[in-house]
Amino acid sequence: MKMKCSSNASHINIIKSIKNQKTLITNFSYLTVLQIFIILVPFLTYPYLIKVVGKELYGVVVFAQAVVSYVSLVVNFGFNLSASKSIAENRENKQVISEIVSSIYVSKFVIWLLCLVVYVLIISLIPFFKSNYYIFLYSFLLTFNELLFPAWFFQGIEKMKYTTLINVSIRSLFIVAIFMFVSSPSDYVYIPLLNGIGALLGGLVASYIVFGKEKIKFVFLPIKLVYIHFKESIPLFVSIASIQVYGNINKIVIGAFLGMSEVAIYDLGEKISNLLKLPIGIVNQAVFPKVSREKSIKFINRIMFVVAGLSGIGYILVFVFSKWIVLFFMHEYIQSAVDIVRILSSTVVIVSFSMFLANCRLIPFGYNKAYMNVYSLTCLFFFVFIGCLWLFQAINLYSISIMVVCVEITCLLLLLYYNNKYRLLKNAKYSNSHSQL
Repeated sequence: MKMKCSSNASHINIIKSIKNQKTLITNFSYLTVLQIFIILVPFLTYPYLIKVVGKELYGVVVFAQAVVSYVSLVVNFGFNLSASKSIAENRENKQVISEIVSSIYVSKFVIWLLCLVVYVLIISLIPFFKSNYYIFLYSFLLTFNELLFPAWFFQGIEKMKYTTLINVSIRSLFIVAIFMFVSSPSDYVYIPLLNGIGALLGGLVASYIVFGKEKIKFVFLPIKLVYIHFKESIPLFVSIASIQVYGNINKIVIGAFLGMSEVAIYDLGEKISNLLKLPIGIVNQAVFPKVSREKSIKFINRIMFVVAGLSGIGYILVFVFSKWIVLFFMHEYIQSAVDIVRILSSTVVIVSFSMFLANCRLIPFGYNKAYMNVYSLTCLFFFVFIGCLWLFQAINLYSISIMVVCVEITCLLLLLYYNNKYRLLKNAKYSNSHSQL
């Protein structure tokens, strides 16, 4: 009889545990679908575009997207992390959430307008940009994704289904449109245009859900309150800016020093690397709200090591099959492309630790300044490294790719230092008194 009662109690505990984790599992599922789709879209269109427009013209498109990614970075201004954390902590208070959402939208719109003016002046005056004016102009439409799409809101309220459904729908239309409208080299200008239209549509639909379905009210706030949210995001902006600098500037450097064909080769290696990092991003986004509320280091460690193990297995598979991967996507065997895929993909294991030491520890536990310091120093190391390559005339696909690995290792070491300093590596008791705002 006792054994039966014990068995029933155990069964009830299991069911209760599953129910408690329902939101986390649901968000993880939606994020998995979304991230897989986001990664697969370029792979579905990449071989076709390389064949139709060629490596050179496709390289120009990728180059323009890399430039615009920095504009998007400025529009983001770290709000995706700070706003998500604030909303997760106040998810039961509609009034506070309305204030946060209104503040973020206003701040982003002002920043976006300033960026638009500066960007148009640059592409109108500098010869290289002027010669590809419409490519760079249409590529700017991608900034609507940062301006209008409130991924930070959906993450904070833990309803990632909206993000997934909207993105999958819009990107599916983009795939169809690419095959319909891009059929010759001269059509390459439609690639950023179609991408931009998709970003605009997705942003409008998402904004409607926020203010319509979720009943969030747009409120006019005092400038002082808007400034508070803006100021809170500054350390995160500096951090994310640093990450984007050493993450995206490589394509610009390769395009400027080597050529657009080399940009296309490097872009393939980066896409494969991003595919491997897919589980890391999915889990990180899914657990971020939970970690922000509960601040359990034991939980973070358990998730981190599981993800790191999966990442290692993924890298081994890519290393073994890299020759066939390049042959499929490039329509020819290119040894340098195989090597670049292997080198860049090795960063997946490093990032599987870095992301959980940064996004799931320093930010939720309030160490925004430490987070900023890590990525600012990493960015500084990047510029020193690339400066040495330029000084010794050693800029090539191999040196740039090896530099990426060295930069990620540097970032990991800095994160380990700060996490150890604030006792965030082990399951020590957390105290708010130690946080830095």
